[in-house]
Amino acid sequence: MPKKILLVDDDPGAHMVIVPILSKSGYLTVSAKHGEQAIFLALNERPALIILDVIMPGIKGRELCKKIKAYDVLKDTPVIFLTAKNSEDDVKAELEAGAVAHLTKPVNPDELIKTIDGIIGK
Repeated sequence: MPKKILLVDDDPGAHMVIVPILSKSGYLTVSAKHGEQAIFLALNERPALIILDVIMPGIKGRELCKKIKAYDVLKDTPVIFLTAKNSEDDVKAELEAGAVAHLTKPVNPDELIKTIDGIIGK
């Protein structure tokens, strides 16, 4: 059974690019466009990994990461930030929020899959 990844990004273009990359690599993708939807899907779908954008309407990515990690059933779910924000301060804030990795948009497909495989395995 393929491992499930929750992709959270308000940009439909990001979903159009990332979902096929994940599918081609054997992952099943569940998509959310905002934080409230992401929490609902994370609790109900129990993904093996969550990919978050930082800048989104409503709950921002870092705050969303903290909210997700506050649930006992989700606290060990790895989170990767995939965002255009890439300063040292941004990466530090993402890791402090509970992320295990940071990737910068536009993402290199090989780097994305290598990072995911390294975190949750094939």
